[in-house]
Amino acid sequence: MDFNPFSIYVMLCGALTIAVAYYAWRRRTAIGARAFSMFMLSMSIYILGYSMELASRDLPAVLFWNAVEYIGVLTFPTLYLIFTVQYTGREKWLSRGLVILLCVIPAVLGLIKIFDGTFHLIYSSVRLETGGAIPLLAFTRGPLYLLIAAYTILLLIIANYLLMMTWRFASPVYRGQMGIILGAALVIFGSYLFYLTGIPVVPALPTLDINPFINTLWGFAVGWAIFRHRLFDLAPIARDALIEELSDGVVVLDGQARVVDANPQAHRIFGWHELPAGRRAWDAMEGWIDSQAFELVEKPFKREIQMSDPAPGRCFEVSISPLWRKGRLRIGYLIVVHDIFERKEIERQLRESSLTDELTGLHNRRGFRLLADQLIQVALRMRWNVLLFYIDLDGLKCINDLRGHAAGDRALIEAGALLKSSFRSSDVVARLGGDEFVVLAVESDERSGPSMLARLEERRRNRNAQPGRDYRLFISIGTARLEWGSPCPLDGIMEAADQAMYEMKHAKPDEERRRSVLGDGGGI
Repeated sequence: MDFNPFSIYVMLCGALTIAVAYYAWRRRTAIGARAFSMFMLSMSIYILGYSMELASRDLPAVLFWNAVEYIGVLTFPTLYLIFTVQYTGREKWLSRGLVILLCVIPAVLGLIKIFDGTFHLIYSSVRLETGGAIPLLAFTRGPLYLLIAAYTILLLIIANYLLMMTWRFASPVYRGQMGIILGAALVIFGSYLFYLTGIPVVPALPTLDINPFINTLWGFAVGWAIFRHRLFDLAPIARDALIEELSDGVVVLDGQARVVDANPQAHRIFGWHELPAGRRAWDAMEGWIDSQAFELVEKPFKREIQMSDPAPGRCFEVSISPLWRKGRLRIGYLIVVHDIFERKEIERQLRESSLTDELTGLHNRRGFRLLADQLIQVALRMRWNVLLFYIDLDGLKCINDLRGHAAGDRALIEAGALLKSSFRSSDVVARLGGDEFVVLAVESDERSGPSMLARLEERRRNRNAQPGRDYRLFISIGTARLEWGSPCPLDGIMEAADQAMYEMKHAKPDEERRRSVLGDGGGI
């Protein structure tokens, strides 16, 4: 062996190619990584074999290393095709029969190469050129040489066609990757076709093979395109138009929670003008998720986000799901952002309808009990007394019978509005049903109760004094007090107030009450 600058340089290229193959092999659980590693390894065999060929001084040694490098020459196109099939999400194409066929052809050609010294099918004749700076192999092409060249070009064309088809649907991140891969592949095609013409690149070394040098650059271009953001954890499978048109925002992260892909809706939701590729999710989606969300993610989980800016009032549901490969190896995350504003509005309406009287807009019986219990608990802690007013709308039956049920409904609505305007916003005002209302209020001092009733009576009189009314509002009120020092159940004070209201109601003559309600008695 006589190692010269040419052989040493090519050997360094082969060593670097092995390093890339090893890097990919350590990530062999990712889609396409195993095939990529084997593809780079076969390329390194080709390159290292050629470096040893360049260092050889006699024809037998040159032919031996030439046969070794043919292992890489015959296998790297097949492995590159398998890599692109997996990388573009077409793994189903790799049936057992197809894989066997792709492996058998290089194996058969390899056997022919081993015995080519006898059959002369690849090289018809060989000799050692010693007139240049270093001894170089010179040969005459045999009948199978062009067949091997055509087979290699065919596989590379198919592989790159798959990349081009996938490129059409890929996200910007993967478009950049595949653009680099395809660009490097075009250089390989150009150099290989130029080599087939037999025109020497270096006139002093007319039979020098430039492909190992170019293949090294190609391998590094592919590796750099894939690994620069460590995006090999996920393959750029062509996405259906459904994903692009989804109303939900979809963001794909790699195993280190870095953004690798997103659909248009995600760009709109997060206000991205371009994909923040390679950025951590909690930086790219600040305010939506934080780094702790990924520390213990073993199964999908959801959280709700209430926006204040730039879409105040909007509410979103954010779900984060880990993406797993075989063997439960986590390779990334899928984030789905769903606008739940309409759902929240429906829930709010349902919640309000379950606690609100549909006619008057006041709380219903259920809502009153819920809020009354809360108010009483607060009052007892603060050592406040509580007043409960039980109110009945007098003469509702007369209004319904003589003015119609529409007028009766208006009377109930007006009574509810009268009560709501007469009491404080902190008081609980409700319609229990029919013509019965109830108000629960905190007694701040001993004058609170009479002051509230006086205000209610004044507003009732003002309303009745308005001209053109075909009925008047009259009410009967019963009052009960809950002392903070001697609490009792809510039902107890409601029963006491109800009893006081009935006593007041029955103290009024029925005919007088009927005539006053219908507006012909002169009272207000």
